[in-house]
Parts: sequence; structure tokens; C-alpha cells
Amino acid sequence: MPKPGAPFPAVTGACRCGGLRYRMESAPIYNYACHCPDCQKLSGSVFAAFSIIEAEKLSSIGSLAPKMSLNVRPPGITKQIAACPKCEIPVWVTEDDCPAILHIRIGTLDVPNLMEPDIHIFTESKIDWIKLSDNAKTLKGDFVKEEVWPKNSLFRYKTAIAKFQQALASKKLQDESTESSEMDKTPTAQSPEEKEDDEAFEKRYLDVEKSLQERLEKLSLKLGEDGKIEAKDENAEGETVKVVGV
Repeated sequence: MPKPGAPFPAVTGACRCGGLRYRMESAPIYNYACHCPDCQKLSGSVFAAFSIIEAEKLSSIGSLAPKMSLNVRPPGITKQIAACPKCEIPVWVTEDDCPAILHIRIGTLDVPNLMEPDIHIFTESKIDWIKLSDNAKTLKGDFVKEEVWPKNSLFRYKTAIAKFQQALASKKLQDESTESSEMDKTPTAQSPEEKEDDEAFEKRYLDVEKSLQERLEKLSLKLGEDGKIEAKDENAEGETVKVVGV
């Protein structure tokens, strides 16, 4: 990994056919080589080497956009693999469950010699005829970032993770706010069904009022000028009642 403060050269890489190309906009966070059986199988070689960098510091400069696919490991860890849609060569993979951190395959760099691994991990399963230099840093298992990474690398890594989590939280709040606004909307006009019900009620009310008025006029005609006169009429329930006038 380049020393802090050193000018960073233009580092580019590509898939085998060259359709998918990328440029690293800064020095990597950390470089490592993995000799575990999974990396041997997945790489088709005796080990795999990766350069870790923030996703926001990797630019796609080729004619083809990466084809993203999910890779779910047995423990439930989900990674996204970026490959060329034409030659299907994987170029980088995301951090476990976090697309804000990318692990670039060092073999896809135009000049792989630039990114010598800072550490070799899972050397217990290393192929015997692979000889590492005497000053190579090695671990029999996986590394713990807080124990082996430089402080600057840890700071960059944690900053990228924090920004990603903050973006997720902001999106969740925005989605909840939008959903709440949709639920709280108050209708500003009656629906066609409500309008039709109101018109029907008004018509029934006027019909009843007109009927009662007509019955009252008929009864008034039967009233005499000098005394009480009884008249018969039917109420709304059809019963006969007496109406007395004076």
C-alpha cells in the first residue's frame, strides 16, 4: 500500500475483454492476499489478492457498466459481485453486507505490481510450493482490522461505513414520512358515491315535505267557519287519525 502523503498515481484496471474499465481515485485502504480454500476455488488459482477501497472512490470509465449479482454465503452473508456483462470476468466484490466498501481483484489492475499485499491470511491452507518473502506479514487465519490495519486505514473504513449507515437511516425516515403523509391526507372533495348519496337524501326530504304540505292544505279546506270540525287522515304509518280544527 502506498505510504501516507505520497502522490497517488493514476491506477486503472479492466476485465479480460476491456469493456469494463475502472479507475481508483485514491490509494487503497488496505491490500491483502487470501489463501483459504474458498478463494482458491473462486479465483481458480492458488490464492486471491484484493485491494480494498471506498465505493465512492472507484470510477467506472469503460464502455460497459458492471453486471451486479448477489452471492449469499452459508452463514447468511450477502455480497455483490461486479463482473463484465460481456466476458463475465469478476472485477470486484463488496464488503460483507455493505456496498460502500469494495474489494478489487488485484489481478484485474493494469499494473498489478503496484498493489503488493500488506498481509497474507489463511496461510495454513497455503499451497506448499508458494514461497513468501521472509518479511511478508502472515496470519494462519483471518485478520482483525483493529489489530493489523494502520490508523488511517481504520479511519477511512469506519467513515465509509458510517456514511453508508447514515444514508440508509435517512432513506428509511424519508420513506416513513412519505407513507405517513399519504395516510394522513384529508379528502378535499366528495367522492362520486358520497355526492350521489347526498343528492338522493335531499330528493327524499323534498318529496316528504311536499306530501305533508299537500295533506295540510286538504285538511284546511275541511275546516268550518264556526266550530270544531273533525277530519280523518292517515299518518306516515298508514293509521287513521283525527284532525281537529277550531
